[in-house]
Amino acid sequence: VCRSLMLRQTVARQFSSSSKSSSNLLIINAVGQDRLGLVSEITGHVVDHGGSVGDSQAAKLGPYFSLMMLVDVPTSNNLEALKQRLATMQHMNATVFQADQVQDFHAEAARLVTPQAGYTGYFSLEGADHPGIVHKLTTAMASHGLSIDKLHTTDQEIAPYGGAVLFKMKGIVTAAAPLAQKFDAAAVQKELEELGDSLNCQVTLEEVDPLADADYESSIYAG
Repeated sequence: VCRSLMLRQTVARQFSSSSKSSSNLLIINAVGQDRLGLVSEITGHVVDHGGSVGDSQAAKLGPYFSLMMLVDVPTSNNLEALKQRLATMQHMNATVFQADQVQDFHAEAARLVTPQAGYTGYFSLEGADHPGIVHKLTTAMASHGLSIDKLHTTDQEIAPYGGAVLFKMKGIVTAAAPLAQKFDAAAVQKELEELGDSLNCQVTLEEVDPLADADYESSIYAG
């Protein structure tokens, strides 16, 4: 059985006002073959250059691993040396994006990172795989003003020797507050179910309360 496992890790840190004016904010994106100690090696390079890790997300896709992290590195340190260390990692392709202004980034992040959601839903799809299935479902949700916050997909062969492939898709969608007057969660759910029927798939959409249903997000990454 082939499975794709996705791990999401968030480490929240407070950056002092003094560090904001004397530091570089970097976004590191690393993709390559999965192996033991990979995250330790990457974060070790950051620490060796006086940096600290903020938010991060990681995903394991088959034999490959992807990591994206936000790091804060003092301006007095040699950023090119850090980039070089990351670039020479074995079987790993790492890129570094440097924000132009750390203070502006923090101000913008504080304004945008937690917009109030008027609707939060958990969706799932399961059925025979075929081209365009992800595009069709996400397009239908976008047409109702639903933005995808989390997405996880897997496929597996359910019959040997070229048999049918079972495709699974699940995630979280939100609609920003205030909701449009025409927004009707029940109507959206009905439309998605009808779309699922046309695709020979089962599609569900369930409204959840992020505060009351603390486990709904973790279920997305549970196999």
